Amino acid sequence: MDANEFEVNPTPVLSLVSDSSCSAYDCEFVALADDLNVRLVTFKKNIREFPKIAISPEEFVT
Repeated sequence: MDANEFEVNPTPVLSLVSDSSCSAYDCEFVALADDLNVRLVTFKKNIREFPKIAISPEEFVT
């Protein structure tokens, strides 16, 4: 795997999918950010169902 690629565990992804209205694709980013212990900056409003992980760009710069 390339240094800029990450493998995402599917178990947390499926859990996030079942607990939200987000797609599996979107939940992969949420799960990866959670695993890396970083915030996910996104314009996608539905991903912000996870406020401890996902924030808007406006929130990020303030």
